[in-house]
Amino acid sequence: MRAIMKAFKKAVALDSKVHKELRVKMPDNFSFMKEVEIVPLTYSEILTATMYYPVMFGLQDNAVFPFAVIGINNRNVFLRDDGTWKVDAIPNVCKNYPFGIVKEGEDYTIIFDEAFSDEEGFKLFEEEGDSEFFSKVKARLTELARDFYDAEEFSKEIFNIGLLKPLNLDIETKLGKMQFRNLLMANLEVLSNVQPEKLYSLNSKGYLLIIHAHYLSLRNFKIFDIFAEAQ
Repeated sequence: MRAIMKAFKKAVALDSKVHKELRVKMPDNFSFMKEVEIVPLTYSEILTATMYYPVMFGLQDNAVFPFAVIGINNRNVFLRDDGTWKVDAIPNVCKNYPFGIVKEGEDYTIIFDEAFSDEEGFKLFEEEGDSEFFSKVKARLTELARDFYDAEEFSKEIFNIGLLKPLNLDIETKLGKMQFRNLLMANLEVLSNVQPEKLYSLNSKGYLLIIHAHYLSLRNFKIFDIFAEAQ
C-alpha cells in the first residue's frame, strides 16, 4: 500500500513515545468506507476480488499495484446503510482499519487514524512495550505487508514482460460516469508471444488464472447497475 486509503481522515505514523498514552476504539462496522471508491489489493485476495469488483492495475512511484473499484462519485456501492458489506469479499485493508501500512522506499510504516482515538479504547503501549492488543494488530499488519509485497512482485513481473498495457477508460453506469486515466490492463495478445518456459512459470505460480480473471472483471461494472436498480 503506497498511498493512504481515502477512509483515513487523520492518518499519523505510530510512535511508541509520541503515542504512549494512545487508546483506540475499534469500529463495529464499515461505515468509515462509505465514501471510498478505490482500494488497493493484496496478492492473496486478487482472484476473489475479481468475482465482484472491477480489478485494474495502477502505477505509482515506479511500482505497479492491483486495485479494486468499489464505488463511484464518493459512494461505496458495496456498503449498506447500516455499515455492513453486501458481498463476502471484503478488501483486506478494510479489515485492519483504523490501522494501516504505508510503504516508504523498501520499508513499511504503521499508520493510525486519529479519528478513532478514545479514552475508553484499547491501549497500544505499556511500560515494557507493546500491549497485547497492539501485538496482535502488528502481527496482522506484518502479514498484510507481506501480502502487499507479493502483489507488487506479481504486478512487476507481468508488467515487465508486457502483459499489462496503458489504457484510458470511460465507464457509464446507472449510478454515474467514471473516467480512468493511465491505468493498466491485461494485454492478452502478448501471451501468444511469451516463451513456453516463461508461460509455464507464470502458470505454475497461478499468475495466468489471475490475469484472465482480472481481464474479465471489467464486466463487474454491471453490478453497479444492479445495485442502482435495487434502490
